[in-house]
Amino acid sequence: MRTLVLIVMGLLGSNVLAADNQPAATCEVIVDFSKSAGKIRPLNGVNNGPFVDGNHTADMNARHKEAAFPSVRLHDCHWPNPNVVDIPSIFPLFHADADDPKNYVFGPTDKYLAPIAERGAEIVYRLGVSIEHRTRYHTRPPADYEKWAKICVNVIKHYNDGWAGGKHYGITYFEIWNEPDIGPRMWTGTPQQYFDLYRTAVTAIKAYNPALKIGGQVSFVKGKYTKPFLAYCRDQKLPLDFFSWHIYSDTPTALMDDARLIRSLLDEHGFKKAESLCTEWRPMIEGFDKVSWEQGRPAGSVRAAFARNRNHESDAFTASALMQMQDVPLDRAHYYTADDSPWSMFDEFGEPGKVFFAFKAFNRFLQTTNRVVVTGAPGGDGVTACCAIADDAKSAGLLLSNYRGKPADLHITLKDFPLSGDVKVERFIVDETHDCAPLEPLSLGGTNRILSFRLPPATVVFVRLSQ
Repeated sequence: MRTLVLIVMGLLGSNVLAADNQPAATCEVIVDFSKSAGKIRPLNGVNNGPFVDGNHTADMNARHKEAAFPSVRLHDCHWPNPNVVDIPSIFPLFHADADDPKNYVFGPTDKYLAPIAERGAEIVYRLGVSIEHRTRYHTRPPADYEKWAKICVNVIKHYNDGWAGGKHYGITYFEIWNEPDIGPRMWTGTPQQYFDLYRTAVTAIKAYNPALKIGGQVSFVKGKYTKPFLAYCRDQKLPLDFFSWHIYSDTPTALMDDARLIRSLLDEHGFKKAESLCTEWRPMIEGFDKVSWEQGRPAGSVRAAFARNRNHESDAFTASALMQMQDVPLDRAHYYTADDSPWSMFDEFGEPGKVFFAFKAFNRFLQTTNRVVVTGAPGGDGVTACCAIADDAKSAGLLLSNYRGKPADLHITLKDFPLSGDVKVERFIVDETHDCAPLEPLSLGGTNRILSFRLPPATVVFVRLSQ
């Protein structure tokens, strides 16, 4: 049997969509299966592993396997009361002997990492501390940089080389601290103090294992740390295997702009081989002001703001971003987050919001690997399209999304379509009230390979075509 898999992010014309009476624009999309556009990149990584301790929590392990997140970055784990991953959680008494395994508390972090490693996901391990919005217990610069670096090396030895009854996970990426540029919530020191901490840490880790990839970190690409840090590493001739950065926005365009900017800055400073990692990104349809509690704010308003940031609108944003990232110079991307925090694509009970289903659909899309040229979709906040075909040319995937553009009457021409004869079209919808619910099947027959349907904003549809 020859099968074509078509993933459509947005709405396909059906009786489910009849209530959409908004004026629509016509959008002519051409999918040219004869022209290659490179490989689909697995940029569907996330922050943090599944929460598995609460008896009130759904089986998030199963959901993580379902979406098959390829890469997991570790930061703010078990937030807001982190007891894993962070250096102070693993080595709580900084005055103790850093060479004595008895002074390390690895058990909780071992448990936390186990389901991630067992699933085979790549781990990006942040060496440092979690954010503290109202306290400053651990965001001060370490009292002794050399000792802190030695502790980091021993953490790496535990998870890669079995030290102190440890593991052999083969973790490659290690990130030095998190968001030192946002102030005392993450770093009470100066920029120079962070730069010196990076120098001490990267020197010690590379002396232990030069094959490990070590990177520095900022929150804002355009912030006050980025250029001075890159200049410092250049002038000090320090290794910089990757540079990680964050973006929270209500438009995918901002993410793409920052990805291009940081690549150009890395190249300008002589780090043309350094990878660019967006280790935190997410839709912020409701901004930081709406997700922050204030005296007098209506009850439930913060909860509602977080809920909107994981709803069907954010689902369409996510789908658009995952596709648009394919065309920018970006090596890894990690959505924030996939645990049980308010920032997650899951709620506090482990139930998935709509964003999860964008990742589930994108994972299915990744089962095809070779991109083909798609033209006619404007991108940005409107219609975004991406298509790929499998190595054997017997299956393919197409994603389309309309984040918040006008409803679009799409006419999709499948040029040099690899399947002949009648094609069965199965459709599954994700919108405000449906989670991959099936619609009635369609048929695509004859030689005129054109799909026509309306694509309103804030909806996802998965379509499978088969003979």
